[in-house]
Amino acid sequence: MERELLNHKFIVFCQDHYNPLGIIRSLGEKGIRTTVILESEHPVMINHCRHVEKLHLVKTKEEGLQILMNLYCDEPEKPFLYTASDDITSLLDLHYDELIDKFYFFHGGEQGVVTHYMDKENICKLAVKHGCEIAKTEIVTPGTLPSVVSYPLMTKAIISTLGGWKSDSFICYNEQELTEAYKHIRSPKVLLQEYITKKNELCLDGFCFNGGEEVYIPYYSNYLRFSNKSYGPYMVLKPFLDEKVMGQVKSILKEVGFTGIFSVEFLIDKDDKLYFLEVNFRNSTWSYAYTCGGYNMPYLWAKATVEGELDLSNIDPLKEYTAMVEPDDFVENVLKQKKVGVLEWIKEVRKAKCYYWNKADQCPFWCYLWMRLWRPIKKKLQTKK
Repeated sequence: MERELLNHKFIVFCQDHYNPLGIIRSLGEKGIRTTVILESEHPVMINHCRHVEKLHLVKTKEEGLQILMNLYCDEPEKPFLYTASDDITSLLDLHYDELIDKFYFFHGGEQGVVTHYMDKENICKLAVKHGCEIAKTEIVTPGTLPSVVSYPLMTKAIISTLGGWKSDSFICYNEQELTEAYKHIRSPKVLLQEYITKKNELCLDGFCFNGGEEVYIPYYSNYLRFSNKSYGPYMVLKPFLDEKVMGQVKSILKEVGFTGIFSVEFLIDKDDKLYFLEVNFRNSTWSYAYTCGGYNMPYLWAKATVEGELDLSNIDPLKEYTAMVEPDDFVENVLKQKKVGVLEWIKEVRKAKCYYWNKADQCPFWCYLWMRLWRPIKKKLQTKK
């Protein structure tokens, strides 16, 4: 079967980020070199990855789609096509009818289904239908004061492909703070959500095949350091055994009819109650940590797609381990927040299954580190001029 998979071309359509770098590394560790369509004018990581066989640099995702259709839609065996951002995933979803006979990619069985459920209002309604709890919410246009949700509340972009995505997220304790937040929010529609004090988050990564009939979720992750507004760059992963939550997630994905790699996120409150947050219908930032633990999802999804079933007989997974996005955690939690000292942080890095650093593929790490160090120096030099 491994030889059979090598008859297919593997394409990653992405931006320059450690998320798709994890896909490329995961496939590379199985001896699969990838073709990359990279939406970036000045990449520093993926263009230096040793597992990239061919690189197409594009300025827009639409240009990338044209390259995909012009060069790779008539392969003898259908190529596997991976995405790691919502905007590119949505683009392919909105061209489902043109792509479905040409590529194996992440989709919901019909054109526009995935994009429909990227809308937080739509996916939350579906989650409630399948037994999940959600925080009290309402959808408004910017400038509108809440009529359902009480303060404190949190603002979110209704869909990640519009507005400022994470930069549209604010915690507001009163009307004055919300009014100020609206001055910075770019999304045309805003989700106002009851602010719940976060004890942690429950993050599930997995993949579906056979149109959502088969769903596989090997691990869950919790954050060891995080902020009230967002996830954290340091986490612990353990086998996922919660049958109730597993059943809810499977039924959501089955109704969507989803095929591909996904992640699902829940908020955990101070009483350990779970609140559904969202489904990401694409590879997530943490999937390479699963590869480090023994579950290579980009490879397993392709293998299961070809075989029509999932064979885990050759997998010997880790039971519990940590992973860290090293530069982000160092800047945020060592330099800025001072949550951990340098020596303790170094010990944590040495134990963790890290993201940027990879002994077999070192160039992306060093190039990214140089960029992070050089950028502030360059900015200061330009300011002096």
